[in-house]
Amino acid sequence: MARIQAIIGLIKDCNVEKLENVELMEETIEKAAKLMDLTLLKTVSHKFSPSGLTAIALLAESHIAVHTYPEENSIFVEVMSCGRGDAKKVLELMEDMLGGKAEIVLDKIIGGE
Repeated sequence: MARIQAIIGLIKDCNVEKLENVELMEETIEKAAKLMDLTLLKTVSHKFSPSGLTAIALLAESHIAVHTYPEENSIFVEVMSCGRGDAKKVLELMEDMLGGKAEIVLDKIIGGE
């Protein structure tokens, strides 16, 4: 089995305007894929009413997904990757971009034996 890193993070105290910006979220997860040297296949997103959004970067190596909760000034970030880079870099990038504080909920390596 290939080595897969699974990261789930919660970033709190984020800038609300940025959490509601679909284009910014898409650009950021695309930048995160590039930062980790992953192959971006497609980015899709959906804006919810009255607030919140979900954006997903489909990668040849798996995916990066974000789910925003503007009413709580927070975002969940999920990264699954069989790439060589450390997926925690995605959380660091998102934390910097949103001005929040990240907490790693799950960091697990699967396979790789």
